[in-house]
Amino acid sequence: MAHPLDGVQLKCERARCHLNTLKAQFDAFTRDAFRIRHDIKDHGREHVYRIVRLKKPRPEWGPIIGDCLGNAESALDCLAYQLAVLHTGRLTPNLARDIRFPVYPSPSAFWNNLPRLRPIGPGLVAPLERLQPYHGARGPDNHWLMILKRLANLDKHRMLRTTGYRFGGTAHYKPDSLVDASFPTGPLKLGALLARIVLDAPNPEMNVEPRFTVHVAFKDTPLAEGIDIWTVLNTICIRVEAVVEEFQPLFG
Repeated sequence: MAHPLDGVQLKCERARCHLNTLKAQFDAFTRDAFRIRHDIKDHGREHVYRIVRLKKPRPEWGPIIGDCLGNAESALDCLAYQLAVLHTGRLTPNLARDIRFPVYPSPSAFWNNLPRLRPIGPGLVAPLERLQPYHGARGPDNHWLMILKRLANLDKHRMLRTTGYRFGGTAHYKPDSLVDASFPTGPLKLGALLARIVLDAPNPEMNVEPRFTVHVAFKDTPLAEGIDIWTVLNTICIRVEAVVEEFQPLFG
């Protein structure tokens, strides 16, 4: 016999399937995202490493990210629908059309829209209210539920774009004459500075063999620059699965 949450679970699994696809492709991209040129200045006192060749992010990542977000969001909406069916026994077409998992940025917005939760029943208002983004430690905009809603809405109107992003680095070899070593962060661009090494004594033969941390980030979204896409999507999938698990006992 089919379980009421079978569709919800399938959507969660589909979201994670897209996430796994992205993980494999992102890993392949970051392993070979760019080529480096090592410039030696001031007779060997300064060593600069820049990007001279660059791979472009694959445009098909945008729709895959959108599919992951869409399935995660739909899983929550399907959960809300099944909670309403559990409470009412049968939904009228009008009520069924308006059922959504509640996501609000403030307490006033949640309580002002309380009539929308009427089909779900008063017994679940408190559990749903506790999940709201305004309870987040870093504010509603940084809560996973609000991030999911904003990105999913953005994807409905335009394709999500990606960019390679460098996130610092390390020097494998550190000479005794080292004065300063900097590893700037930022989007991967041709000519971008990856590392600058300053020595006290000239050493034109030196190569510190720098290593760089690179990941695929969102481009032109409401999120802060440089946010790792896979980390965001993985967090969303984990949280959605946890919410479904929280309500699952209600269905026996």
